[in-house]
Amino acid sequence: MKLKTLLEDETGVRVLTGVVGGTLLLSLILFGGYWGVALLSAVLGALICLEMSKVFYSLPDRKEKTQTLLGISWLTVFANILSPKSILECLMFSFIGLFTYFLVTAERYNPKVDTNPERFRKHFEEFVATVFILVYVVVFLSLLPLIRDGSGGSKWILLFLLICWAGDTGAYFTGKKYGKNKLYPLISPGKSVEGALGGLASSLVITILFKLIFFRGMGLLAMFLTPILVGITAQIGDLCESFFKRAYGIKDSGSLLPGHGGILDRFDGVLFSIPVMYVCVKLFSS
Repeated sequence: MKLKTLLEDETGVRVLTGVVGGTLLLSLILFGGYWGVALLSAVLGALICLEMSKVFYSLPDRKEKTQTLLGISWLTVFANILSPKSILECLMFSFIGLFTYFLVTAERYNPKVDTNPERFRKHFEEFVATVFILVYVVVFLSLLPLIRDGSGGSKWILLFLLICWAGDTGAYFTGKKYGKNKLYPLISPGKSVEGALGGLASSLVITILFKLIFFRGMGLLAMFLTPILVGITAQIGDLCESFFKRAYGIKDSGSLLPGHGGILDRFDGVLFSIPVMYVCVKLFSS
């Protein structure tokens, strides 16, 4: 297929974006070492924070709040990188910093003088949304460098991405061909029980192949439990993002990735399942 024809086809654009993006990700994981994965987590975190801030922030100071969120996000990520396993402390100080910022700037929306007193409550709601973004995006992604820094770290991260991607692909094609029973129509009408089971089966198969070819030191218990636990959590993460988009009436979280939407659209399952993978690595790595 010629490049021009490929770019005019929606599926072709999706595949091309996936190949290019996947190559960059794999290069950072395999050849970038600890700092490559750290950079990856920082960049992904910043981009997803930017996407979510565009949805959550609507008051006149939304640009300033976005810059504050990005600044604290990067400080949190890199503080955890420089001092591994300090994410709890980073989270506490980030919370204090954010609360102080929103407290000081609340005067802008003083209900006694503001023509729209509802904006004071909206200001506080944006603070709550910011804390949610901080935990959901920044804290979760901060675990990636910790996985990479452990025993067999590059193999675990590569396996993690393969589990998520295989599950996503398997669920799509299985659901498209055999899907009859809706999984959760209120949140995601297109997903089916059959597709979810097909996704888990694909994650299990790719894990078995990965162990046999690249990761012979992986135990049998890890080989079965890891793809099941991570696969289920990744599917929940997919539903969580659908919940978020449906609640705010948006189709995609962004438009940065042609054929895929935004960064969060592509990494929703990955993002949500990072903590589960981190626990699996702690339990099963030698």
